[in-house]
Amino acid sequence: MKKNIIISAVSGFALLFSLQTTMGQDVQMSQYDASPVLLNPALTGMKENLKYRVIQQYRNQWDAVARKSYVSTALAYDMNLQQKWGAGAYILNDNSSRIFNSFSFVLSGAHDITVGNQDKHHLSVGLQTGFIYKTLKLNQYTFDKQYNQGTFDTDLPSGETFERSKRFMPEVNFGFSYFNTDDSKKYHPYGGLAVLHCTYPKSNFLSEGEESHLPLRYIINAGSLVEMNDKIILDPKLLVMKQNTVWQFNPGILAHYILESNDLHVMGGIFYRVKDAVITQVGLYYKNFIYRISYDFNVSPLKTYSQYKGGVEFSIIFYKTSGSGSRMKFN
Repeated sequence: MKKNIIISAVSGFALLFSLQTTMGQDVQMSQYDASPVLLNPALTGMKENLKYRVIQQYRNQWDAVARKSYVSTALAYDMNLQQKWGAGAYILNDNSSRIFNSFSFVLSGAHDITVGNQDKHHLSVGLQTGFIYKTLKLNQYTFDKQYNQGTFDTDLPSGETFERSKRFMPEVNFGFSYFNTDDSKKYHPYGGLAVLHCTYPKSNFLSEGEESHLPLRYIINAGSLVEMNDKIILDPKLLVMKQNTVWQFNPGILAHYILESNDLHVMGGIFYRVKDAVITQVGLYYKNFIYRISYDFNVSPLKTYSQYKGGVEFSIIFYKTSGSGSRMKFN
């Protein structure tokens, strides 16, 4: 009983807080680089030798804290057009304990603006447009005023006045990206900057209080592929994000080992989402498929209740390359 009360209190506080802060921050994927079109519009189709790519991601988290887990899924597609253009789209759905749901559909385009015929340095820009649709199941919420003698009594008034249970928001994102493809070098740096939610849409559900908007989200990613030898390639990288007053830093490294067959190699890595989670990841590249799985070990203040349990995430990528015998460099 005590554990259930704690879980209910933690979940209830988190949900109430999210209502007051534009329904929380955006969904975050630990395998953020698995779907480049979600990371930065300028990465749409901008991959050496890429013809097209399909990505499916699934994330399940907070089983140990919430009564019902938080589930996030994404489906993305992008393709390269004439080596200079990229086009794609993504669908993103985030369900919080089956109470709050956020659905996004976004079209994406990018253009390589590199001047001249050189093929060593590439700078691209990207733009996305679409919509976000958020819904609340108000009959599933419990609030602090409904807490009575150690339990939540849903027959008691919540003390909250909701203006609506649904919200439709236009979505516009843009970004810049740089990547190095100089085959004469052993290292290939890359990086990018993206700004999401440029329409700054209204996002409040409560009728009381000040009008709230979905905050701009700034994303910086950087890293470098480092060829140690013919078999081992390292990929140290850093993700920095800011939304409203919340900062997130996510340093980490992936290591790729190419087996005797060029169609097969394995990868693994570790990341640290500062003050939140330690993330371990393994994956397998086989022919035109990439399979990845990761697990978040919670190290935030909630670790006392979660017992370090965070979330599990899967991704499957299918891609086609251009040119006979060519293969896409690491995703």
